[in-house]
Amino acid sequence: MKDTTCTCCGSSNLIETYDDFIIHEPFAGHSTVRVHVLECLECGFAEDDEANDLIINNELAVLKRKSMVNVLNDMNKEGYTNASMERILGLPARTLARWKNDMSVSPSAAGIALMRIVRTFPWLLNVAEYKFDQEKARSIFLSVALNELHKIDSETKHWQVESGIYTSEELFVVAKAYSREAIPAVEKNCEYQVVENLEV
Repeated sequence: MKDTTCTCCGSSNLIETYDDFIIHEPFAGHSTVRVHVLECLECGFAEDDEANDLIINNELAVLKRKSMVNVLNDMNKEGYTNASMERILGLPARTLARWKNDMSVSPSAAGIALMRIVRTFPWLLNVAEYKFDQEKARSIFLSVALNELHKIDSETKHWQVESGIYTSEELFVVAKAYSREAIPAVEKNCEYQVVENLEV
């Protein structure tokens, strides 16, 4: 261990211990890395060793790559080809294939964020295909929302469903409320709402 002092009390009476650090990445799960911790025997203060940054960043890079591969595999299983997504999103040809298959290529932070958003909301590809036209985007969004409401209906057997559509000059609201009698209590107010601002 290099000569160093406690940043809290200034003592050089330090010992090196280890700790497990868990890293989470969307669509890639988590990974555990062992990090170095410097503990002061005088005041008890513990702090990370500077070398931990490299260890954590290396593991983060592995998880981000795994995340991209999983996202693209999921999209491919849903019927979206890499070529079609590249065309719709305006990406250069074979970009997604390189991100998926070439171990030497690390997608940018923007690329990872883009594909995670698309994986979370695949209907955004339809919006992009219509060049982000606001009218089409609203129509696609409301269609997806209503389909999700229908899915919720089919998954909530034995529930009483109340629904309504409310409009004003600025808002269009689709609302559904669910309740059911359960002995000995009554469960109520499991609500789902879609609100769309109609201002242009």
